[in-house]
Amino acid sequence: MKIAFGVCSLGLGHATRSIPVIKKLEEEGFDIVIISHNRALTLLKKEFPNLKAYELEDFPIKYPPKAHQFIPYFFAKSNKIVRSLISGHKNFLKIYEREKFDLIISDSRFDIFHVDKPSFLIIHQLRFMVPTKFLRDLSMFYNAYMAKYFTKMLVPDFKNNSLTGEMSHGISWIPKEKIEYIGPLSSFQRRDMERDIDILISISGPEPQRTLFENMVMEQMNSLNGKVVVTLGRPENGGKKRKNVYYYLPLKKREELMNRSKLIISRSGYSTIMDLYVLGGKAMFIPTPGQPEQEYLAKYLEKRKIAGYDSQDSFNLKELIERSKYYEGFKGNYNALQSVENIIRVISRWT
Repeated sequence: MKIAFGVCSLGLGHATRSIPVIKKLEEEGFDIVIISHNRALTLLKKEFPNLKAYELEDFPIKYPPKAHQFIPYFFAKSNKIVRSLISGHKNFLKIYEREKFDLIISDSRFDIFHVDKPSFLIIHQLRFMVPTKFLRDLSMFYNAYMAKYFTKMLVPDFKNNSLTGEMSHGISWIPKEKIEYIGPLSSFQRRDMERDIDILISISGPEPQRTLFENMVMEQMNSLNGKVVVTLGRPENGGKKRKNVYYYLPLKKREELMNRSKLIISRSGYSTIMDLYVLGGKAMFIPTPGQPEQEYLAKYLEKRKIAGYDSQDSFNLKELIERSKYYEGFKGNYNALQSVENIIRVISRWT
């Protein structure tokens, strides 16, 4: 059976959380074809050099620098986004005609589905946490509309005691039978290792904010005490930039460093949060400016006393590190392979 696996290219989180699912599907004997774009596709090609891969550009989300600018930006760009989705789907259908997929899995790619084939959407935002209730309701309406094109919507969270809060719960406009809560997805496992790295700073996300974040971190590096490691989230470069600064780390090395770190400073992207939930430990967040979901998740976790956050405009690394002692951190008590098995269980009805 041939499966198309589409992956959103907004940051690297969708790609990293898809890796254990793709590996499991390979183990089960399925023929996997990867469809993605930009750095996410680069990463997936490195992880799966033997798999066929197609480049298909996502709809062009470029977040405004400030959250309050989201509403005018959304209305200014909405037509372009819709046209891009339609164009992306047409291009996917061209790939489909060539490959004749039996089943389709898409991580947050609304343009990758087929009306005549079982199609599954991995998504953690059933409600986009945008600044106004009107837009939040509009996002639910949009997801409810798109849900009719997918067999199931696979939510990488728990039905109860959730990590996403309102983002993926209390959704009234999507039929309950369409939604499957599969549990957090992560490529990582908790390991019993000495925590000999004082601070791991993970820089990631879409440009230009990724580079702005990198520059601000580098300006403050010399003021930090202890062993500090920085990853830049640039898989196209690979390897080490200089001592304890890496352009990009293979997943196994990244898993090791996160297991060894006393404190992790990163974006509050949901894929990172799932990794931290699996590994355990303390974290502090700097949400990507203009990404309402990251700002919501950072506030949600701070309210639960799990982790704190600061804004990119004003963060001070020394102060952020000092504040981390007031938060409980992540417990690290979940094996994410259970979530992968849940996906296999759900799709098995159609395989």
